This record gives sequence, C-alpha cells and structure tokens, in this order.
Amino acid sequence: MKTRMSLRRRPLTSENGQAMSEFALVTPILVLLLAGMIMAGMYAFRAAAADWGVFIVGVGEGTYNTSASELARKDVLWPDIRQRINSGASIPRQVRSTITIEDGHPWAFGINLIEAQRGQTNFRLWRFYPGPPPQGVNE
Repeated sequence: MKTRMSLRRRPLTSENGQAMSEFALVTPILVLLLAGMIMAGMYAFRAAAADWGVFIVGVGEGTYNTSASELARKDVLWPDIRQRINSGASIPRQVRSTITIEDGHPWAFGINLIEAQRGQTNFRLWRFYPGPPPQGVNE
C-alpha cells in the first residue's frame, strides 16, 4: 500500500511581497548610514595622521644634533598634512611641534566638507648636554 503525500499550498494573503517593499524602504537608509560611517572613519584616520605627524616630527626635531624632522615627515601619509606641520626650538632644550588645518572642500550634492585640526606639543630634549643648563632655564 502506497501512501501519497499531498503538497499543501499556503493560502494567498495580503502579506505577499511585503519583505521586498520593506527592503526597498530600508535600503537607502542603510546606504546613507554606511556612507556616513566610512566618511567618519576617514576623518578619524586623517586626524590620527595629523596627531602622529605632530608627535613624530617633534621627536625628530630634537633627537639628534642635526634635525631629523624632514625624515620624520615622510611617515605622514597625506602631503597636505605633512606640509602644515611646523617644529622648532622654542627655548633651549625644548622643541615645540604644531599643526593647524582649516580647510573646506566641495563634495557631492553641494555639500561643503570642513576639516579643522589644531595641535601643539612641547618636547624636552632627551639627549645629553655637556655642563649645566643655561641660566634661567628650568630643568
């Protein structure tokens, strides 16, 4: 005796195609959210590169008897950030490294992206000097 299995079909309801319409409504929101996260990540990466540049150029400026800041600048990824990092001796045995970025760039749909970054760091030089520090310099 053979048994037959019947295939039952679901009855048609008004919910057929609902998943597709919900997907069509949610997809633009998800794309905008993803684009915003990517842009925020790139801005954070540029800000970290500027902070790293201020640190490494300041260290390179005061490390040796001859400045190594030009070698240290090569570690900064973006040329516009690399050019805006300044460093120099502020007082004896101390180096000040600074950066200032204030730019606006036109972007898609007439949006003007604004980037602003300021940073300053003072480094005490750790190399050895002969004799006592100069008069009036607080060690």
